[in-house]
Amino acid sequence: MNFIDTLARLDWTRGVRFWILVAAAFAAWEAAFLFRRAVLTRAKKGGDHVR
Repeated sequence: MNFIDTLARLDWTRGVRFWILVAAAFAAWEAAFLFRRAVLTRAKKGGDHVR
């Protein structure tokens, strides 16, 4: 049994798909958090304050 046969027999694609799903969920949560923070900051300060 060589390395290629071992990889073919493992169900490693399920693990890869799981971690892609975790990364996508984290990215969506981060985007929602930053969008919420931007909306709240804009509502509090009344606009964009660029220095």
